[in-house]
Formats: sequence, structure tokens, C-alpha cells
Amino acid sequence: MLAGRRLLPPTPRPPMNTLAPQTPASVIGHDAHLIRSRSNLQRQHRAWLATACCVFAGWLVIVNRVDAQVVDAQVVDAQVVDAQVVAPWQRHTIDASLIGADGVRLADFNGDGLLDVVTGWEESGRVRLYLHPGYERVREMWPAVTVGIEPSPEDAVACDMDGDGRLDIVSCHEGSSQRVLVHWNRSDGSSPSLLDPGSWQTEVVTGLSGQRWMFAEPLGKIGGRQAIAVGSKDRKASITLLLAPRNRDATDLSAWTIHRLRDAGWIMTLRAIDMNDDGNRDLVFSDRRGSARGIGWLEQPAKDADSAAWPEHRLGGQQHEVMFIDPGPRRILASTRNAEWLDLQRSDQGTWSIERRRNPQGVPLGKAIARLGDRGMVMTANTQAAKRVPPTVGMWHSFDGDQWTAISKTQQVKFDRIECIDLDNDGDLDVMTCEERQGLGVVWYENPGIERAK
Repeated sequence: MLAGRRLLPPTPRPPMNTLAPQTPASVIGHDAHLIRSRSNLQRQHRAWLATACCVFAGWLVIVNRVDAQVVDAQVVDAQVVDAQVVAPWQRHTIDASLIGADGVRLADFNGDGLLDVVTGWEESGRVRLYLHPGYERVREMWPAVTVGIEPSPEDAVACDMDGDGRLDIVSCHEGSSQRVLVHWNRSDGSSPSLLDPGSWQTEVVTGLSGQRWMFAEPLGKIGGRQAIAVGSKDRKASITLLLAPRNRDATDLSAWTIHRLRDAGWIMTLRAIDMNDDGNRDLVFSDRRGSARGIGWLEQPAKDADSAAWPEHRLGGQQHEVMFIDPGPRRILASTRNAEWLDLQRSDQGTWSIERRRNPQGVPLGKAIARLGDRGMVMTANTQAAKRVPPTVGMWHSFDGDQWTAISKTQQVKFDRIECIDLDNDGDLDVMTCEERQGLGVVWYENPGIERAK
């Protein structure tokens, strides 16, 4: 099956410049401006709850204020929800000028050794590239360019689609669009050229139109051909492989091979990892809905990867609504919307075990979880959509996966997937993510140098 091709008009040039617009100082740093925006009634209610003895359904619960930073406390189903912000991490804003930041993906576009960021803004219908400004200016807004305009981008990732040595961008769209776009990089590779909207040209892979595309993952080359997998949700959903043509111009998207690998319900994660030590990249996935939901991996066949079946290995999570995962060949961390996260580990004999671990108290709707190097793990959540629980924060850290500490103070948020990266060159991993409901945008949280208590 071959893809079609459609040329879109060039991305319009912004009227001012290609730098992200300045944001008031209240947006940069801690989240206090959002806390202050709550009504006096809400603040009084939390203060009363933080000092009262609450009797509910025969349960006596004493709720104490800790360092005057209790986020919320309430009896819910005979349990206390008491989120304590012990040592919040400082938040830095990369861009908060648009609406609906949806995912962050990293790559070095200008060859300076620093990882840049690609993000789709779902409600604003923009796909943007942000260039790392250098360690001295990393806490400021990052230089940015809009590489494409299309409704409902859900994901955008860097991939050299035509093999010319320059990273292009592939974006996935749902909503009214339901298309996969390629944003061709026609720059000279320098930062000024990358930040010129005229350096980007957008085309549609029309052979993929009609599915609500959610995620894309480059697999490098398979049989000498550039390969990228895409996943969708709802009706006709799939995991589908795209392969560049042999001995033809890869910019001719109509010549790319489309190979449907698996039916799906709602793909959240795709990751290219060699899971069986055969030298080929396999495809690890999380599928949150439908009869085939769960966590698994598709094994790249030794030959004919563009037409042969990719055997599926199901690892677990069928009883959960699994979200973003942090996978590896021997261990996979998985967030869920079931008030717990899953720890999947492979034994030396190749069998997988699953341990169910509780989310932070009062946080039923996990969104993403990621290892923070040797300093434990970080979890993000959707606390804006959580029902029957009081407002709470949406980002947490844990050394052991059991005791969680809030590292952001903003409540009722919808964070997304996580990238753990040392952004300020201080030797520890910071946390980059984005947020859709409170207007935080593309942000990173500065690791204050956490150490496990001795």
C-alpha cells in the first residue's frame, strides 16, 4: 500500500520575530500566581480543613498543617488526602504563549550538543520547535519557530525522513484533521536558519488519513530504509509502520510503504528498543483502551519487515487503563488511570513479573512515570479531571516508588509525558514536561539536588 502526497502552503512568517513571546514574570518560577488566583473562600476552606478534627462516617481524622504548605486535606472514602509540598522544585517556562501543549520530544537540531524540543499545541493547532538557548539562558524563554499549522496535533517528533542529515519533524493529528504530516527541514542547519519559518515545508502523508493519530516513533533504518511507526486511537486505530522507498527520492511521500502492524484501541506510547538482543529494534507499546489493551512489544522480523507479521509479546496491564510508560529491555514502569502504577520486570529466564504500586494518595489518574537516573522516579498526573477527590498537585517524586513528595504546587493540572534531562549542566536530572489545562505550557522543573535521606 502506498501513501499519497499533498503539498501545503509554507508556514506563515510571524509578524515580529521567531522568538517565543515574552511572558510576565509571574509565569516564570514557582506556581504561586495560580494559587493566588483561587478565591478567598477556597483558601479559608483549606485552612479550616488543615487544622480541624474531621469526623466522617465514624472516622476521626486529624489533619495537620506542615510547614504552612499543605495543598489540601479532606476525608474521601474514609481516607485522608494530604499532599505536602516539602521542597517544591522551581518551574521554568519555555513557552506559555499558546493553548494546549501536548507532549515534549527531544533532539539536537543545530548540532551544538544541546537537546532541543519539539511540541504540538493541540488547541492552538501549532507545531513548534524550541532551540536550547545555552546553559546561561536556559531559565529564560527559549527561541522558537512554528514549523506547521494544522488542527489538533497530539505528538511531534524529530526524524531525518529523507536522509539528508537534517532533522525533519513528523506530527500526528487527531480531531478534525486525522492526518500525519512531515515538516521538511530546508534550513542550512544554523540556529538563525532553523528559526526562519520559511525553512520549513509541510506535506501530508495522505495514505494515513482518516485515523486519529496520537504518537510517532522513529526506528532508524530497517534494511537500509528509514522507518517510523505511528499509532492511533478509536475507530480503525492501529500501529502502522512507514518505510522509505528503495532507490527513490524519500521526499516523495507517495512512494513510502505503509504496513499495518496491529489493531489498537488508543496508543499512548511507542518506543523503539531491542527487547530480545538480536540487534534489531523492536516496538514497545502501551494501549489504553479496547479488547487488546495493555503493554507489550512487537518483534521486528529478521527479514521482510515491510510485509511480514511482527510477532506480538503481551506483558501485562490488560486490567488497567495504561498511560505513558518508561520502557527498557528488563524493566518497564507504567502509569495508569487506576490509582496505581505498574512495575514490570524481566527475570534472567526471560519471564516477566508485574508489581502493582500505589499512586500518591489522592491521585487516581496517573499520566506518565519516568526514572530519574539513580534518584528514583517522577510521576505526572491529570488532577484536573479527577472526581471525588479534592484538588491536588500533579507532579511527584519518589526514591522508592512508595513514598511520594510533591514537587510542583499547581493544582488541578493535566501534565503529559516526561523527559528527564540535565538542562542546567549541574550534574543532576531535571524534569521537562508540558501542561494543558492551567496554561503552564512547555515547562521544566529544576532539580534542587535531591539526595536520599541517610
